[in-house]
Amino acid sequence: MFPHLCRHSVATPHWPLALLLLLSLPVRADDDFKIAGVKPRAANLSAAAISDDGRLVFTGEDDGLLTLSIVKTGGVVKKFNGHWPRGVFATALLRDGKRGVSCGDDNKVIVWDLDAGTSVREMSTGDSIPYVMSCTPDGSLAATGCNDGGIIVWNLDDGRRVTTLRRSSPLCSVLFSPDAKVLAAGYTDGQVVLWDTARWSEKLTLSSPDGASVGALAFSADSRLLATGNQNGAGFIRSVADGAQVSSFAGYAHPKTPPSPPVAPVFPGSTITPDDSGSIVFLCLSPDGGVILSSAQDGTPKFWETKTGRLLGTADWFADTRFYVARYGFTFATAAVTPRRDCIVTFDFNADDYPEYSLAQAWRLSFKPTSGSE
Repeated sequence: MFPHLCRHSVATPHWPLALLLLLSLPVRADDDFKIAGVKPRAANLSAAAISDDGRLVFTGEDDGLLTLSIVKTGGVVKKFNGHWPRGVFATALLRDGKRGVSCGDDNKVIVWDLDAGTSVREMSTGDSIPYVMSCTPDGSLAATGCNDGGIIVWNLDDGRRVTTLRRSSPLCSVLFSPDAKVLAAGYTDGQVVLWDTARWSEKLTLSSPDGASVGALAFSADSRLLATGNQNGAGFIRSVADGAQVSSFAGYAHPKTPPSPPVAPVFPGSTITPDDSGSIVFLCLSPDGGVILSSAQDGTPKFWETKTGRLLGTADWFADTRFYVARYGFTFATAAVTPRRDCIVTFDFNADDYPEYSLAQAWRLSFKPTSGSE
């Protein structure tokens, strides 16, 4: 359909998607599987989502194109015209294995038929730009966080707007809990709001002691704990039930030199710049909730003990990968993790194979440090 998109793709026969899934082998801990970005122009990957079984990845590019690929081989399953020529901001693969979702700079949320490679429906966010997105585990709802501070919740089966949640502060991050009972949202004023999805009302508001923007969120698998990470490099673990703080960690420091001015800042009042190397941009709790993986904007990912906040060590195998993309003076997490927390996709912007483009890189996720605590 789009022959000009195959510049760096791996030729793949037109087999049924189910057969491709059977042929894809699980990712091994010591393997480095790179997936070439399908980029007819000077575009880079801007979003990634991974299937529940860790075998497929759904990537979006900053020129609006989307690709469904096989993790192990990098083979292309389907190509989507997407939001071209505007950028893709977030992607998701739904648990039914039949649909994907994306949102982008064209102010659209699109539901895709993965087998047909066509759009099922398109929803418009109007004048609001949907920067971040989270879908419920059952694939029934999507929440898109927009530049004006609003969160639009969509019914993915019929495209209906379920509700719009608003606060005065601009948004940085949104995430549904695994049990879908809570939608967490991080804001530039340092607050995290837990929205009750049964009533779409504020359940709890959690404040950060330093008031720094909260760009990283992660729930424990049982939905009882929430980890948050902010611009100042501070992380907090809290109870979802009452907001009580379990522990905190602060392994990332502000840069020693003053940061440069933001480049066309998206969020009013935001001070995050590409020089804020201490900003926590990604968090993930281990399946049992005992360990936290964190990544700063330009720092080695680290492991922490959940109940104490004690540094356990670093994840050296992620040294050359990136957990985020920078847009308009702000950073957004791009790493994608399976619900079992056994496979993760990050970006490589210095790939040897295709140095002019970014690559998606899949890893078997282990929560055991490769180097000791510092």
